[in-house]
Amino acid sequence: MRKKLISKTYMRGVSSWNFVVTKNEEENYFLCIKQINKIDNPFVVELEGRSTTFIDNGYYIVEFTPLDKLYNGRAYLDKDKNLIEYYFDISGGNGEEENIPYYDDMYLDLMYKPNLGNALDIYDEDELEEALNQILITKEEYDKAYKALYELMDEIKEGKNFFVNLDKKEFVSRFFK
Repeated sequence: MRKKLISKTYMRGVSSWNFVVTKNEEENYFLCIKQINKIDNPFVVELEGRSTTFIDNGYYIVEFTPLDKLYNGRAYLDKDKNLIEYYFDISGGNGEEENIPYYDDMYLDLMYKPNLGNALDIYDEDELEEALNQILITKEEYDKAYKALYELMDEIKEGKNFFVNLDKKEFVSRFFK
């Protein structure tokens, strides 16, 4: 497992950004916004035969770190705050360090593509398998990662995932006009 602080992940090549983090004590989760001001080169991914820009100047990354679930969710928004895609990291646990949320990355990832027919694509199963084979994780942790993945997929398919249902455009607009 790799501990990832929300303030530092997915910021390679970004030299200027604004960062807001809020904690909902009652519901036990963090919501973070990264507003990208300056990136060396846009982060572009080939999806379904088309180039999709995930991170560029003026774009936003909204992250959801629930303290009672085993994933960290990211929504990528363009400069007009329109949703691009979702990316979820399955975690071994989430917490906070000096008021900054973190997650223990369990290698296994899920991309949810509502703009591409609500596709759910699993990534990095080979990394999870390799971590098990190299005894970086236990068989119990391996099984727990898949259980968390399938629970998350079910929540999304059933329309019950809090983060997916959150109005991210409205949330970002509270902090960035």
